Amino acid sequence: MTENQKTRILEMRRLGCTYRHIATTLSLPDGTVKTCCLRAAKKGLMTTPSEPRKCTCKQCGKEIFQVAKRKKRIFCTDACRQKWWGSHQFLIDPDSRARHHFTCAHCNKPFTAYGNPRRKFCSHDCYIKARYYQDADDGR
Repeated sequence: MTENQKTRILEMRRLGCTYRHIATTLSLPDGTVKTCCLRAAKKGLMTTPSEPRKCTCKQCGKEIFQVAKRKKRIFCTDACRQKWWGSHQFLIDPDSRARHHFTCAHCNKPFTAYGNPRRKFCSHDCYIKARYYQDADDGR
């Protein structure tokens, strides 16, 4: 790895970029970027940003109690997390491996779902109609 790449890695990390983002930007393996950052921190070349003492929920703004030596929480509850991501779908990478494309088993419309690779219906309404309101002529 060149000195120019090391400098860019440290600069991007100071700006808050993730290891994966830096690696894809510079066409390097994730592990190489992480190792470079950790070595720079040990040498004192890079200081880790200090955590704010008070953290608030991204969705509702309620103060969150942070447990020492644990991952930083950004939502106070699962309900807040789900509500926030539901209204911020545009932030999910469209080429993500967690995004799946399907055709609804009831209405035959194409739809996209995030996270669940086994979805069959585009909505709860289609599920209810397919499960409970079948016509006698359908042969189902």
